[in-house]
Amino acid sequence: MAWAYARGADRKGVEIHQQTSVTAIDVRDGRVEGVLTSKGYIRTNKVLSAVAGWTTHIQKMVGLRTPLVIYPLQAMVTEPLKPWLDAIVVSAGLHTYISQSSRGELVAGASLDPYELISMRSSLEFAEGLAGHMLDLFPFLGDIRIMRQWSGLCDMTPDFSPIMGSTPIKGFFIDAGWGTWGFKATPVCGWTMAHTIADDHDHELIRPFNLSRFGGFRLVGEKGAASVGH
Repeated sequence: MAWAYARGADRKGVEIHQQTSVTAIDVRDGRVEGVLTSKGYIRTNKVLSAVAGWTTHIQKMVGLRTPLVIYPLQAMVTEPLKPWLDAIVVSAGLHTYISQSSRGELVAGASLDPYELISMRSSLEFAEGLAGHMLDLFPFLGDIRIMRQWSGLCDMTPDFSPIMGSTPIKGFFIDAGWGTWGFKATPVCGWTMAHTIADDHDHELIRPFNLSRFGGFRLVGEKGAASVGH
């Protein structure tokens, strides 16, 4: 899915620089002036941070504070099996989901790891726990092999809703805090954030999600949107 978005962006004329790290953001008098990368300096007066679990690193570059907390989220896949599962099975009680890919692998995941950590390492504890939950749901899977597992980072807000739009730093925009369900909202995020950046004011659809809501206690409760992940 990420590659599909990338191809679509490329067709629209977007330049995608792979293997390029942002090392600093040039802010002068409260206004963005440019971005320093591992491949050189880019002069610009507008920057959008949309980096999920790495948002806290980027916000430090501009001296911005947010209430984001980062948690690891792990998943794993089994060896391929003959097709038998044509739906996604989700257990709110076990905090587990299972589906079968087009290659026959069972893709399974669980809730966030119960600790704050910016790390994408996998753990045996997760694999054992999730395997047990899979057997609770489907006991006949006892003989299948786990092929691989991985971890990602989830940026969580206190009200489980994203942070979108402008910030106190002129020219610095943020789209973060999507937690475990961000990719499904990517099209409308791109549309509303593009409008926000081009016009220098938040699109009406995302005004309730501005960072300022936390200072004004205008929270937008959204925990039920992905309760298995939370």
